[in-house]
Amino acid sequence: MTRDAILIVEDHEVSRELAVALLTAAGYTVLEAEDGRGLLDRVKRERPSLILMDLQLPHIDGFTLTRQLKADAETCQIPVLAATAYAQPEQEIKALEAGCVGYLTKPLDVQTLLKTVARLLDH
Repeated sequence: MTRDAILIVEDHEVSRELAVALLTAAGYTVLEAEDGRGLLDRVKRERPSLILMDLQLPHIDGFTLTRQLKADAETCQIPVLAATAYAQPEQEIKALEAGCVGYLTKPLDVQTLLKTVARLLDH
């Protein structure tokens, strides 16, 4: 059974593949992006139900991307869940201030990821 589409924005291939495998196995449709180039247009076009956003990306960071998504009337309602290897409290505060609805640290805990995604998508 296919459920909501989740866009994973992650430049680290192994981390992206792990998230894709976990979410696909849970029945979600998964879209992938290696960086933030063209992300706003892609989100408008593909309309994911949730975005799993790495905060440290090449070209444009996840904080900036999240602020852009939240500032656009067409994308502001899509929840953005931060995923990062940086577990400092100030990074979490910065992510939430940018508009993220949650903050997960890597390596991702399988149960925490799946529970958080289900909660955010009301499943």
